[in-house]
Amino acid sequence: MIGRDDELRQLSAFVTAAERQALVLRGETGVGKSALLDHVAKLASGAGHGVIRAAGVEAESGLPFAGLHQLVHPLLPSVDGLDQVHRDVFATVYGRSGGKPPSVMSLGIAVLDLLSLVSSAKPLLLLLDDGQWLDASSVAVIGFVGRRLNGGSVKLLVGLRSDVASGFDTAALPVLPVGSLPDEAARRLLDLRRPGLDTHVRRLVLDQARGNPLALLELSADIDGDRTGGGAARLLGSPDASVRLPVPRRLQHVYGTRIKALGDDVRQELLRGALDGVGATPGTALAPGSRRYRMRDAEEALAAGLLSIDPVSGDFVFRHPLVRSTVVQTATPNERRAAHAALARVHRDDVERSATHLAAATVDPDEEVAAALEAAAESATRRGSAVAAVAWLTRAAELSENREDRSRRLGDAAFAAGHAGLFEQAQRLVRSDHAAGTDEPPASVVTSAYLAFFEDGDVRHSHRQVVTAIENLGEREPGKASDVLTRLVNLLLAIDQYAGDPAQWEETRALLGSLGDPVPARSLIYQDAWGDVVRHGAGVAERVEREFTDLSAMEPWDITRLSVAAYHVDTLSHYRPHLQRTVDREAETGFVRNSMTMLHLIMLDQMAVGEWDEAERTGQRDLELTSSHGYALLAHHTRAYLGLLAAMRGQVERARELQATVDAWARPRGVGFLTQITD
Repeated sequence: MIGRDDELRQLSAFVTAAERQALVLRGETGVGKSALLDHVAKLASGAGHGVIRAAGVEAESGLPFAGLHQLVHPLLPSVDGLDQVHRDVFATVYGRSGGKPPSVMSLGIAVLDLLSLVSSAKPLLLLLDDGQWLDASSVAVIGFVGRRLNGGSVKLLVGLRSDVASGFDTAALPVLPVGSLPDEAARRLLDLRRPGLDTHVRRLVLDQARGNPLALLELSADIDGDRTGGGAARLLGSPDASVRLPVPRRLQHVYGTRIKALGDDVRQELLRGALDGVGATPGTALAPGSRRYRMRDAEEALAAGLLSIDPVSGDFVFRHPLVRSTVVQTATPNERRAAHAALARVHRDDVERSATHLAAATVDPDEEVAAALEAAAESATRRGSAVAAVAWLTRAAELSENREDRSRRLGDAAFAAGHAGLFEQAQRLVRSDHAAGTDEPPASVVTSAYLAFFEDGDVRHSHRQVVTAIENLGEREPGKASDVLTRLVNLLLAIDQYAGDPAQWEETRALLGSLGDPVPARSLIYQDAWGDVVRHGAGVAERVEREFTDLSAMEPWDITRLSVAAYHVDTLSHYRPHLQRTVDREAETGFVRNSMTMLHLIMLDQMAVGEWDEAERTGQRDLELTSSHGYALLAHHTRAYLGLLAAMRGQVERARELQATVDAWARPRGVGFLTQITD
């Protein structure tokens, strides 16, 4: 560990200190973060800590909770020592029960309790390398845990690349920067590991490596091991010795040369391993029930310095993440597709992994692959991963064999993107499904009207647009139920709430009555509760209660709408604990749109029971969320509730200021806030 005296001193203090439990190592590729993690692991192990290692891999960055599973998996035998609530949380996350995914907060608390239980017998060190590739759900939970570790019994150390954006960038964890080696240290390291280098070569390596330890060793080895005399030329990558490529690119050039020299069979083995996320950190755990491709007959790559042997499993692993990415980049498109097809067969029992590989292996439209992606998107939705759901639905649309299925899947993707606050992406999806000079497909109407409604409070045009789409759909497919029809109906009901126009409500009620059976029972609950609960609310409370008995079968937006219905029939307090558990997950990793309305509901219930300080905090959180994601309608709705709260507390001036702001925006649009509530 030449030239790392300061970092080693700080890391040694980190292991022994009681007040500093989480730390992030940040530096460029090859600067030595993994070596520092190895050093800390040895320190902690020598001090009697249990050490758990995990590594983020790019291939899993879209799979919800993949990274968290690695960290928690070795601790699962102790889960039975937790209370029933936390045992149920882990059962849900690990797929052993069909409950709704827990919130970031409830899962984070369960993980903290598990860590506390295990560390009561032996202190723990959690090491996470390549944290930039961790999935968003895992980052949210691990960040939550890292901020709340107390005492010295559990430590968390995360390694991050400085050139790749990461969810940990905003996790508010302390950071230890890891920079390049000072010149003197770089010279000492090179002389120690590569003694006897030609003076010119030594100067060239030092100049091109710029203090990066991996570059010092790999560039010098590339030249030293080359007996043809061309190593120095390859190092430069240019006839002009003054050209200084970025260190990662220089290393990729070195690794790419070695990879191209391998036999075809070995390169294919490496490619399958790279695309399946085979690690570059020996000894790291896999998620429970998961498996990765096991590279075989790759001794040639081991001899070339591209692979290492995992001391725990004895398997081949990549020597460094940059080797893995270079393997993929140097492969041809056909080679990558063939590798993905092979991996889809390996993971045929895993709906999300197999669909991901099938999608990458497929060029032409294929209904079987599109359906697999649609199933993966449904799985992601129920696990709270909006980004993955949108990506898989979009790819499913691209691979659809007919126009109708393509339009439906694009509509599903746009619908999910809108609920996730991805307005620009939702708009692009809508435009891609609407050819010039043709009628807008009903699925596109859902999104375009949704955006006009929530972005700008357009309750007049969007009402007419949705009514027309429902009428056209009813004429074209009389008596047929569909997801698109359900979404149009529910959006129309939401629009009518804000318009507060009795004539619009009567038109909507008549329209839904004319449709008959295709209108879902839940939509009829929304109609009766949201419209005129005095005239139509008989029995609604019981209908809401029956629907809430099977949350596992509901999408996130269904739960939100039912909660609004519960508010209208004065039973919201029964479901507030569930809303509180759900809102954290949706706000941080999932369908952010639902969390906005859930926060409205929580705030209203807090106001009703006199929890005014809590209601103020909830309202401010909602205002920040709605404003930052561009939901102007919901942002002003939140201001209206904050104004109402101020009036209840006797803060007259603040109430008047908020009322003026809301009125100036709402009145020209015909929007009424305080008498209605969102869907």
